Amino acid sequence: MESVKNLKKELKSRDNSFNDIETINVKVKHEEEIYSGYNYDRNEVLNPALSDFLVEKAESLHKRSKLRIKIFSDFSLEEHELFSAIKNKFKGEFESYERKLKQTAIFSLVVLILGILFLGIFVLEEMFFHNVVLSIILEIASWVFIWEAVNSFFLERMTLKEKWRQMARLYDAEIEVVVLDLDGIGAEKEIN
Repeated sequence: MESVKNLKKELKSRDNSFNDIETINVKVKHEEEIYSGYNYDRNEVLNPALSDFLVEKAESLHKRSKLRIKIFSDFSLEEHELFSAIKNKFKGEFESYERKLKQTAIFSLVVLILGILFLGIFVLEEMFFHNVVLSIILEIASWVFIWEAVNSFFLERMTLKEKWRQMARLYDAEIEVVVLDLDGIGAEKEIN
């Protein structure tokens, strides 16, 4: 139980004094680990395993910190291809989540309007006709539509917005390439 308290204190102190820049270190031995194997002419598409790794690592870092992606390799990399592949991947993901956020907002509005419409029909039906079966159907339909609107606008959009922010962080990340001479004495040559 004491270790849980210590962990909570450590995490709380980390939240209060986060680093401005947090680094994701990536070790690459072969070019196929960086780029998709389906590329034909140029290396413009990031390997899905690498992008998943970057997303997973970014999720574990403080959400308010800026990211730095530091790639360690034992071979020379074309910087512009690497930067382009990383930026294109996360820009595409960012735009995809942005579209999903807009679609969810529109869906929520449409479903809310339908829920209010069913609720209005329910009230009119109660005042003028009062058919028990129809009343139950209209009441259930109105509350289901209204709940779905609340669920999608507040709960689903919150999850999408968090992923949207994560993709923006990864897109804005600084990228640094370090070429290691593994055959030599371990001298590093930085490319930036």
